[in-house]
Amino acid sequence: MLEGYYIIENSGVVPAERRFKFKDLKAWGYDLHLGTIEGERAYFVSGAGEREEGETYTVKGKEYHITETQQEIPSNARLLAKIVIEKGQPYLVFWLEEEEQTFPLAKEDPRIILRRFWEAKKFKQLLKHVNSVGLTTDFYKDNVFTRSIPLPYEEYPPKVRRVLREVRDIHRDLTGFGRFVFQYYGEEDKMHNYRLWWLLPTIYLFDVEIANEIDKILGMLD
Repeated sequence: MLEGYYIIENSGVVPAERRFKFKDLKAWGYDLHLGTIEGERAYFVSGAGEREEGETYTVKGKEYHITETQQEIPSNARLLAKIVIEKGQPYLVFWLEEEEQTFPLAKEDPRIILRRFWEAKKFKQLLKHVNSVGLTTDFYKDNVFTRSIPLPYEEYPPKVRRVLREVRDIHRDLTGFGRFVFQYYGEEDKMHNYRLWWLLPTIYLFDVEIANEIDKILGMLD
């Protein structure tokens, strides 16, 4: 992909952390509980539907007791998450901040959570075209069935230009960072002949609404 491409690039800073909603946590496959850990008041998570209110259980030598399973993020708290890289592997770390107290919730492989989340939401484009996941995630889609010379932007049809506008909007309004590289070879038998590569901040892909928008854009020319 050394020539004949159109590029949309926003070189902002990849965010270190981000605030999320309760529906995002549920989409990741977790329940949020208020209770105790080793007798101390705490918030913690378990796999969706795996635990019940009033239940006491032990994980890694620590005793957990569930007083109440939450139906929303408490009004005085925030759900925050970030991506970290340790020993060459990415992790999603998320926690709850309540006024001046912080409750660690989990540290998990983001690839596993994204797959579970995207499968549950039927985000087929994201699942099919994801290439690698780290602080950023890249998608690669090769829909080139007739090799020729890539067309210049001036010859792009309206539907293709609309895709590019949608990408600009995602970068500008939602992620603040991204790199989209696109080659277009024209239309044949009512099928668009193109190739794209898209780099985005991984942390934003855990947002249900943003992931939905990106999935739709990836499928607009199919």
